[in-house]
Amino acid sequence: MPASYSYIHIGILTATTLACLLSLPSSPLKKKRVPQRNKLPSNLDAWRWTQDDEEYNTVWDELRPLLEQHGFRLWRRAFGHQAQDDGHCPCDNFLFLTPDKTRNLSIVRWRNFLRFNGLSHAARNVHARRDVVLRVVTAGGEGQNHLRIIRRLSSPPDVLMSNNHILPIIYDMTFQDISILAFPKLIFNVQEAMDTDIANTVEDVLYMIVQAFEGVGYLHRNLIGHRDLFLNNFMVGWMPMSLSGRSLTRPRVYIIDFETAVDFSDDCVESERLCSEHPFGNDFDLEDYGRQLAPELSGDIQPYCPFKLDLWQLGSDLRDNFQTGVLELDQLWSSLALPVPENRMTAGDVLAFLDEYLRKTPSYELDRPITSVVQ
Repeated sequence: MPASYSYIHIGILTATTLACLLSLPSSPLKKKRVPQRNKLPSNLDAWRWTQDDEEYNTVWDELRPLLEQHGFRLWRRAFGHQAQDDGHCPCDNFLFLTPDKTRNLSIVRWRNFLRFNGLSHAARNVHARRDVVLRVVTAGGEGQNHLRIIRRLSSPPDVLMSNNHILPIIYDMTFQDISILAFPKLIFNVQEAMDTDIANTVEDVLYMIVQAFEGVGYLHRNLIGHRDLFLNNFMVGWMPMSLSGRSLTRPRVYIIDFETAVDFSDDCVESERLCSEHPFGNDFDLEDYGRQLAPELSGDIQPYCPFKLDLWQLGSDLRDNFQTGVLELDQLWSSLALPVPENRMTAGDVLAFLDEYLRKTPSYELDRPITSVVQ
């Protein structure tokens, strides 16, 4: 057969095949399921108080299709906690395991997540293969300050600054009025680092405190007040546990939970950088607060400085949880909790004080166990 006939034959077959394909009935595209807004809490308080397991499960299951479209698979829920059944993720440069192989608390705890309210859920990003904590930040028109501040601190140039200790956003999702942010999942907070059952030394924890004040100083210089600056809102990458074997490296400390944060513009004069309500609002039931109250938040609240409040909250928590046995340090924590805000040091002053102390103090003097605090 001549070659030209072969080409014609192939062309006829191709045209016929194409015509057959075009004549096939088209199958409808599968519509992506989206959450029904009326099945989700109306505002942040409603989200927060979904404490009942059944209600909590219903709410987050309603979000599941949306989250899976963004590559997030919710952790399995178990009694009293959430669990991850898969293996370790690749290094994400946030979470590390402790170096002690015989008593490695990180390995024990990295698969578990305890939720304290309905705003958060642990998940794994199946594309990036990393574990995260998903946090509802806005709903019902609430939480816009939180979202704006955390987005700013998680974006260049702020996020690139070494003294910015924010735990940054790694993914940002929006559904109607609801913003859900994904943050790196860490294991320990700084208050836990002071537990005498964990083999940290005074030096281990003191270097965490230095980073905490460095981070607070960064916020304050940028006119951001946290207003819930207690020790469990400082996360740490891993536990040095130098009593089990001296650690020569220091884990990084991160500040979390900017729900109550406020900020001021650069042209706002210092005398006007004040707040006039409780960090969670004047209608908030103080019995549900579960925190110590600074003097300026007791009784009828008068305009107060959020930066001085931050120092009281951090200082009072250090006074009550971390006694170093060094008089000048223990007195420093107490001085931050003085009743008159004007008498409290700034974060920059505290950082300078700690730097001077560490420069003059031999490391071996701090290489000792943490003393239990008698309440």
